Amino acid sequence: MVDSPQRTPQDDNPWRAAGLVTAIGAELAILVGLGWWLGTSFDDQNGTSYGSVTGLIVGLIAGIGSAVGLIRKYAGGKRT
Repeated sequence: MVDSPQRTPQDDNPWRAAGLVTAIGAELAILVGLGWWLGTSFDDQNGTSYGSVTGLIVGLIAGIGSAVGLIRKYAGGKRT
């Protein structure tokens, strides 16, 4: 009989999943807030009006990238 490929068992721990969701939410909130704060500081120093929006967008992109990294780490996937 042909041996089936070995699969790692899924981790069904609900606390680990709750920790992942909490970490994603916290990182997203912190990075978006930090981007807004840095953009607002830039606006105050330079008299512009686009820094806060730009900071929000950059923070959101960084937060999404961080969330993808956390999910990959949680799922055990490797980048190919």
